[in-house]
Amino acid sequence: MAALVVLVAASGVAAAVWNRPAGQDVQVLAMGPGELSPTLRAAAEQCLRWYAHDEAAGRAEGELSLADLAVATERGDRALVLFMNDVGYATCDLRSAGPSREPSGGVATDPWPHGSWLPGPVQRLLLTSTEAGGGEVSVSGRVSGRVARLVLDHGDGRTTVARLSGGAFGLMTTGARLKIDDGPELVSYDDRGVEIDRRPLFQAEDQLAHCYTTPTGKPVYGKPAADCLPAEVWQR
Repeated sequence: MAALVVLVAASGVAAAVWNRPAGQDVQVLAMGPGELSPTLRAAAEQCLRWYAHDEAAGRAEGELSLADLAVATERGDRALVLFMNDVGYATCDLRSAGPSREPSGGVATDPWPHGSWLPGPVQRLLLTSTEAGGGEVSVSGRVSGRVARLVLDHGDGRTTVARLSGGAFGLMTTGARLKIDDGPELVSYDDRGVEIDRRPLFQAEDQLAHCYTTPTGKPVYGKPAADCLPAEVWQR
């Protein structure tokens, strides 16, 4: 795993830096199992085999199937798949098999820390970039029912629109060459086109600008404060 990607996890949110693919520069974004390319399907099935092995060894809990696949991305010979269900999420980072190598990578699982509650309308779960703090990125996560449109604002006048499906989102940039100093942000809009949320792309969940509470006032994200915002419900 370490040979493929530098992986950093904070508060259940993962970010990774991928090397630029040396081979074919194919890029695919799939929302759900019905959109998988042959190579992404192979990656998803490999992930399920790894997960089943971990479950049998007591390192993972709960059933996982291809029907739980929410977002899958592919750049060259590397793929990242995200499974989500009511219990939590599982991810796999894979390098596909080649003429003289077996598929390699790893699986990670995490229960939802606060069930169906989100830190506002959007929760970024996975981020990969071709450079540290920039380059081309793939981003995925989950959104509340209020989000009708989600956009990555590059910070230089350009944007990339995310795809939304079943409470999940995914996006990939092409030719963006993002720079963290430009302040790229994920921007959410409701069904009237009104902006409802804006947050830095590279901001980890334990660095959220606001705290979030349930309707009963229970803090679920961020450090408790007097000006917390409402947590929002995720529905698949």
